[in-house]
Amino acid sequence: MNNRGFILTQVLVGLYLLGLVLVSTLPLLNTSISNLNLAKDKKDMINTAETVIEQIKSFNYKNNSDTELVFDMELADIIELFEEQGEVNLSLPIDKDNSEYKYICDIYKTEKDNLWKLNVSISFGNGGKKINEIKITALLPIP
Repeated sequence: MNNRGFILTQVLVGLYLLGLVLVSTLPLLNTSISNLNLAKDKKDMINTAETVIEQIKSFNYKNNSDTELVFDMELADIIELFEEQGEVNLSLPIDKDNSEYKYICDIYKTEKDNLWKLNVSISFGNGGKKINEIKITALLPIP
């Protein structure tokens, strides 16, 4: 009739087992969520670099009345700068203190054999992430 001691023992053993399971699974879940966030940031950085390359590649020379921006610089100005000089190192955004932009984009352009070689590097503006930078290289015909 007096099962209080037995029930108390069962509850304590159950809480002990629950604690063991939680102690072993919470760090795994935390690490998994952190890795998913890093993968998302890396994907966003790759998409940003590919977008910059595609904007430069698809620039319309005949109708450049539209003001298309790459970060805070007009695309027409970037193309003009690329055409004037054989080797260009451009860092965007120009205003580094602007908190609107999450990333810093470095574009290094060289000219060789009637091709533009673009090295686009994307890094975090605040530098607080584990991903240092993403680099993508593209070869484009000189327009």
